[in-house]
Amino acid sequence: MPKIEVSRRVLFGLARVSDPGDAGLGDLLAPLKGELDGCEGDQIKIELNDTNRPDLWCVEGVARAIRCLAHGREDHLASMQPPLELVVAPGLERLRPFIAGFVASGFVLDQAALDSLISVQEKLADSFGKKRSLAAIGFHRAREISFPVRYADVPRDSVMIPLGHEEEMSLDKVLTETEKGREYAHLLAGLERFPALTDSSGRIFSFPPVLNSNDTGRVRPGDSDLFCDVTGSDWETVQLTATILACNLEDRGAVITPLLVVYPYEARGASRSVQSPVRFTDTLRTDASEIEKILGIPVKLPEAEQALRRMDYASSDSSDGTLTGTLPPYRRDGIHAVDLIEDIVVSMGLDGFPPLLPDDFTIGRSAPEEELADAVRMVLAGTGCEEILRPVLSSSDRIERLSRTPSRPVAIANPMTAEYGVVRNSLLPGLLEVESTSAHAAFPHRTFEVGEVLQRGEDGVCRTATLLACLISGNDADLGDAHSILGALCRERELDLRLEPSDDPRFIPGRSGRVLLGGLTAGILGELHPAVLTDWGVMRPAAGFEILLDSLGT
Repeated sequence: MPKIEVSRRVLFGLARVSDPGDAGLGDLLAPLKGELDGCEGDQIKIELNDTNRPDLWCVEGVARAIRCLAHGREDHLASMQPPLELVVAPGLERLRPFIAGFVASGFVLDQAALDSLISVQEKLADSFGKKRSLAAIGFHRAREISFPVRYADVPRDSVMIPLGHEEEMSLDKVLTETEKGREYAHLLAGLERFPALTDSSGRIFSFPPVLNSNDTGRVRPGDSDLFCDVTGSDWETVQLTATILACNLEDRGAVITPLLVVYPYEARGASRSVQSPVRFTDTLRTDASEIEKILGIPVKLPEAEQALRRMDYASSDSSDGTLTGTLPPYRRDGIHAVDLIEDIVVSMGLDGFPPLLPDDFTIGRSAPEEELADAVRMVLAGTGCEEILRPVLSSSDRIERLSRTPSRPVAIANPMTAEYGVVRNSLLPGLLEVESTSAHAAFPHRTFEVGEVLQRGEDGVCRTATLLACLISGNDADLGDAHSILGALCRERELDLRLEPSDDPRFIPGRSGRVLLGGLTAGILGELHPAVLTDWGVMRPAAGFEILLDSLGT
């Protein structure tokens, strides 16, 4: 979970509430799903238990949430200046296609604000931006940049003065002779040309996702105009990152001047120009009966509407008998009406709901499916397999690397990031991803997972299924290894195991079979195709199986 360290003085100054002391700080953080991790002088350590709220990963975000709970809704990015132009040149589609940014002016950057800026920049780029692969951030002294700015691919021998250096250096040398260059060179591996930001004079002032120039990128206390750029491979991540940073600086007193980003290709859908930062307007709806059903008590819609105002919703309305709420522009974590109801609960306070004892006394026990899964785990552990636990949400890229079939995973309507944009329809990609990072461990590797997937049937209906998958990797790994593990499991479950020939493109032709348990089709078993292993960067042969868990009985 994200952990941040903030100044007590700055936090309560921005929040515009009195410092309740260490004893009361936990109560202030609870509605934010935050916990006090320690205090030392002016420094407060906070652990945040909600990875869907990157806007809270900084002192400005925590202060904003506390301030709105105490004083009500605010308006964000409403009085922005006319936009400046940023032109994207052709050729970046396959390099690092998306960019967002803004200029923040009219305030003076002090040391505390600079420290916070650096902290949130690192936190967002490393965690939300997946170590700069999805989004990287740069801040520059805006007065030294002449517009329009151009985002283009440039030759590798193009020169700049990298941050922390005094002499010009080619971009190639930046990757080999600077600390940040060596750290992030892998993100540009194999490219013939590199992405760069240049001003109207043609000077390179940013080399994303690696390093800023020393000319503009050495931001100091006392600076009053900042140019922010966010570049990356995922549109949603890039835009939301820029919006969060703009709201943070606005809270510090800055006036935001947006950028009109002009693309030579479709940036998202049919759009070839995007004003950044984007004011997201995700809207959720529910009604009084649904709120009462989930909370267990009746809540009047005007009260619920007021509760959403304290959660900084951009708008809330119940005039038509239903409750409609629009999230603030820096939030994209609303997927279902339940998310809106959760915000109502948080705003009203969990301690405001009277405790109710259940009418019936029942004794809890594991579901039959879980008891079966535990029994399967015991057997597989006995065969030398190690259990892996992977998220249910994945990326379409991971699924496509394995599938080699027309079966498409179900996509999330408004994902926070492309890394978790679809619901997995197979467990094997997760095992292959683990294997791709495990070359340092002694072979052979035997891993397995029991977990839920969402599969699309031939009738187009999506159904949840619980699968068991196992992967064996090593110099001699073959179909026989996978068959022997599945055979041991079937003997323990007293099931008849048979294989029938199967033509599955994920596996080597002639080295895979359809699994039949008790005469019914249960799944697939075979040796993974070399093309699949190459796509994943797995250097040793691998075999495995994937079957329906309930095919093993009850």
